[in-house]
Amino acid sequence: MAIRSLNQHIFRLSAGLVVLFAVATLINVWLSTTEQAKAQLASNLQIAQSVFTQALESRQSQLFNSAEVLTADFGFKDAVNSQDSLTIDSVLENQGARISADLMALISLDGITINSTSEVLKVDSQFAYNNLLEQTYFEGGANAILLLDGKLYQTILLVVNSPTPSAYALVGFEIDKFLLDRMKSITQLDASIRVSDKQSKNLSDKYIASTLDHATMLKAVQQTEVDISWFDFTLHSDTRYISKAFLLEETAQIKIWVVLSEDVERLFGEFNQLQIEVTVIALLSVALSLLLGALVAKKLSKPLKKLSRIAQTIASGDYDQQITIDSSTTEIDELSSSFEIMQRKVRERQSQIAYQASHDLLTELNNRYQISHLITEMFNHGKAFQVVGANILGFRGVNDIFGYHNGDLCLQVVAARFKQLGGISARLNGGEFLWIPTKTYTVEQLVEIQHQIELPIIIEDVVMNVKIAMGLLTCPQDCENTEQVLRRLNISLDEARSSPDLLVTYHQDFELRYTRRLAIITQLKKALLAHHDELKLVYQPKLELHTGAITHAEALIRWNNPLLGFVPPDEFIGIAEQAGLIGQVTEYVIKTAVRDAKAIQLAGLNICIAVNLSAKDILDPKVLKTILRHVKNNNLSAACLSFEITESDLVADPVKAVVELDKFRAAGFSIAIDDFGTGYSSLAYLKELPVTELKIDKSFILNLHEQASDQKIVQTILELANNFNLGVIAEGVENQQSLQLLHDWGCRWVQGYHVCRPIPVEDMLDWCKDNLATEWFEQ
Repeated sequence: MAIRSLNQHIFRLSAGLVVLFAVATLINVWLSTTEQAKAQLASNLQIAQSVFTQALESRQSQLFNSAEVLTADFGFKDAVNSQDSLTIDSVLENQGARISADLMALISLDGITINSTSEVLKVDSQFAYNNLLEQTYFEGGANAILLLDGKLYQTILLVVNSPTPSAYALVGFEIDKFLLDRMKSITQLDASIRVSDKQSKNLSDKYIASTLDHATMLKAVQQTEVDISWFDFTLHSDTRYISKAFLLEETAQIKIWVVLSEDVERLFGEFNQLQIEVTVIALLSVALSLLLGALVAKKLSKPLKKLSRIAQTIASGDYDQQITIDSSTTEIDELSSSFEIMQRKVRERQSQIAYQASHDLLTELNNRYQISHLITEMFNHGKAFQVVGANILGFRGVNDIFGYHNGDLCLQVVAARFKQLGGISARLNGGEFLWIPTKTYTVEQLVEIQHQIELPIIIEDVVMNVKIAMGLLTCPQDCENTEQVLRRLNISLDEARSSPDLLVTYHQDFELRYTRRLAIITQLKKALLAHHDELKLVYQPKLELHTGAITHAEALIRWNNPLLGFVPPDEFIGIAEQAGLIGQVTEYVIKTAVRDAKAIQLAGLNICIAVNLSAKDILDPKVLKTILRHVKNNNLSAACLSFEITESDLVADPVKAVVELDKFRAAGFSIAIDDFGTGYSSLAYLKELPVTELKIDKSFILNLHEQASDQKIVQTILELANNFNLGVIAEGVENQQSLQLLHDWGCRWVQGYHVCRPIPVEDMLDWCKDNLATEWFEQ
């Protein structure tokens, strides 16, 4: 209407109403420019609202990823389960620092703050949002904007399952002036955050933050949703800002508003000068003004309105429209080109944000968040599919040996090999990958794929040989949802790492063993910290065949737990090594063995206690220092203790083992190779090891009296030991016939149920005294 009205005025008044026409021309120019400014104002406010909302959604996605990594972290869940406050604080601080979170907290199921990185949630305080906790518990997670201690936080809560719900993890970013300043740098609009009572109609309740000073902000918010014209701006100097408020969050008590303010001076600042120039031109050249007025009305208003509509379309999220403006004006063409550039940049930025939110930037594979979404979609559509988990064994060692740069290249090569297989691939974390093939594979076919992935990685002159552990799930038979897929895939990879072929298919027994391992770790920690009789040592005497006397005894650990019952050492020792508890177990064994050795000495018996050590114990320089400290504190000699090391442990790294065992020998301790004969390369390095005894594995002794092959092996070991001037211990003696054979062949010590079962130290003292005169051999 403005353009047609302008043309009508031009042609009707051109006959003689020069002055009136000039005024009409100015009025129409003013109206057109004002309308465009108002349209631009509305567009700017709408775009700013969209950008603000998208920024919060992006932060929410970041919060979800961080909270999900936190709650899935095995060490964190273990710390929550064991109430290890120091570990929890460390994990919260590290995770918070990684994403620059302002709030990291662990909240108990009954709403009490357990740990927090911020003073706004004080430890042991009651969390005020019970409804939010209830929603989190039943839905597994929830997000909300919370008002804590006068500050607003964008937060997400997830349930910590270990494996059952045990606490809530809270991660949050503060919505403060820093965020508003970032939004202003993008949108060029000022923003304020207001919190009002839900029942209140007052728009000035409480302002949390603003990019404007307080006085200016109060004036700006008074202009919320009002219409402004050029006359208002010119005649009312107080009208500088136009504002728009939208509801950010609403709870049962409060409403949180975002008020966006546009500086109208930026829109109208040059308008006065424009009007003066138009007036001068109209007065000096009326005829030319008539012509130019028509051209301006036709060639400016129409493309500007079209550009305004385009801006509104872009603000609504449509970045693919074609911008074509028919104009011979350079400025309009430039503005049109700017709109095209802006639309392309926004589209590219949006695409980049979406890509980064769903992909691992190093390998360009899907990240955990995206693969979780894809798996959920597959479940929702009722698809049957396989999920293969893969883990690079010892990947931390790759970084340590070859450097982090080559470690990253290693990940990229492995990722590329998964891409070549087709299907969907993702990197979950570290050296862990997930692959969903497009077809069903057998175990034999997966073995071939495993070998393809394990091919040597050659980077310049560096050759990296990697081993891949793989676990296979079949859905929906093995899992019903995405959470189960990720959890059971992790369990399967744990099983695969200890499997000979490094490849397993999921079985329900895996989860039972996983749950038991968690229970063993938790209960073992408690047993090591508590001072009660769950853990104890028993001793199995060793009979010296030359003299018929008991001169040695082996210390064996036993664990009876009120919850788990009797836990065999073969089960919990390996788990203790994986969980990093073996050092504490060794400390307990050494301390107890030395104390019992002192009791044996005070009882008048001369018995050397043999303690089993693992390869980790031998290679840990603190262990020998601990042993020497306890021996010295109890005023004992090194002859009161000896140590047994499993043959397979020595084979793993014989060079380092020799160096450390030399230190034990230099301190005066005897060293025996345990389970001798079950290793793979003992004879190759036996002459280099500083050992004093060989302990024949019981598998060769149990049926010695009736197995000719076992007899030949034992005689060979005895002859070998004699050539190396080593003593021999035979374990597993169950009958008199085997005892007599070993005596006749020159074995030095024996132990087994035929001599004595493992018994507590008090019973062993009585047993030794009762058997001083026992005749062990046939005459």
